[in-house]
Amino acid sequence: MLLTPLTKKENVIPLDQVASVRRYVAAASAPATRKAYTSDWRQFELWCVEQSLEPLPATPAMVATYVADQADAGKKVSTLERALVAISRAHQLAFTKDDPTKHQVVKETMKGIRRHLCTTQKKARPLLFESLKTVVAAMQHNQLREIRDIAILCLGFMTGLRRSELVALDVDDLRFDRRGMTVHVRRSKGDQVGEGRDVVVFRGSGKTCPVAAVEAWLAAAVIRTGPVFVGVDRLGRARHGKRLTDQVVRLVVKERARAAGLDEEQLSGHSLRAGLATQAA
Repeated sequence: MLLTPLTKKENVIPLDQVASVRRYVAAASAPATRKAYTSDWRQFELWCVEQSLEPLPATPAMVATYVADQADAGKKVSTLERALVAISRAHQLAFTKDDPTKHQVVKETMKGIRRHLCTTQKKARPLLFESLKTVVAAMQHNQLREIRDIAILCLGFMTGLRRSELVALDVDDLRFDRRGMTVHVRRSKGDQVGEGRDVVVFRGSGKTCPVAAVEAWLAAAVIRTGPVFVGVDRLGRARHGKRLTDQVVRLVVKERARAAGLDEEQLSGHSLRAGLATQAA
């Protein structure tokens, strides 16, 4: 996004100081958030180029037309709302006088889009404990990838960690003891400054014990340092240091649920976190 020198009367802030502001503004948001906003802004820029329009500063009419055009193309309301945030941030960081997304015509356009589409967010169906036991029981427990997936499912369910938090774990973040283990989450969606938090996981009984599952995975894959969850190649060997992405967690949930005979259509990586919350309630 753009950030231009701020001019007030005859005083101009030096470019090196503007660069410092740019760095701190960038650090205010999580990397994934910055990436999403940047992508949304680029899409708006491309649309403006196609329409022979200048994206910055944009007029309220341009923004209203853009969201209407995107809605007609099948974009979800949540996607359009995020795009408006990206457009708004771009104008704020460029020190433009007006924010076109705040104009009444844009608000009314979005109101009409919401009413017309009647769009509701699809919520992930929770994977409850009984279903987790069914999924784990359906696996053979002797192939390295299955041992890894069991650890992902059990730890993800018992801790309620987000997918991004789960795959971000390193071996150094785990502390084992007789009662179980403590999982140190270094950064999360609700902890943008990186203070971190600890999640205590107690040992359980049976094949769904998260502590035993993680211990079995680390031992089988011979992982002593680096990322806890890594890829497994075609020959069944751990790809040490090759951290999984959060999308793999979603695929693991859906694939293992399908193999166990469950309906995976509405399941996602969030189903583990949702399952714990639902079970606790």
